[in-house]
Parts: sequence; C-alpha cells; structure tokens
Amino acid sequence: MTTAAPATFANPQALIGQPGPLGVSEWITIDQNRINGFADCTEDHQWIHVDAERAKSGPFGTTIAHGYLTLSLVPL
Repeated sequence: MTTAAPATFANPQALIGQPGPLGVSEWITIDQNRINGFADCTEDHQWIHVDAERAKSGPFGTTIAHGYLTLSLVPL
C-alpha cells in the first residue's frame, strides 16, 4: 500500500489556484436572505450584516456575511 506524501507549505505560492486535498464543491450564493437567516439563528443582528442602507456608508459599501456563516460552509 502506498501513501501519498503529505502536503507541505514550504512553497505556499505554488498552491494558489490548485484544488485542495478534499476536492472542490459547487459554487453557492450567499445572498442577503441567507445572511439574515443566519443572523436570526445566532441572534447576531449587527448592522454590518443586516442593515443594507446603513452598510452602504460602511467600510465595504454593502452588508457582509458573518464570519461563522462563511466558516460553517467549509464542509460543503
């Protein structure tokens, strides 16, 4: 039985654009409805996530997804 060599980060630039060891999933849309639903589940209704009007004048010009929402999608 042969075992693949472990991935290393000795040259991280060489990994850019390469699929990860677990494969690649389909794209999914993170729309405002998904963000609002996540805010409801976690009770995190900070304006930067859910208030589109106020977020227009914020640092990104629009709402942004919660960090944990993004992290929760990693297994997909």
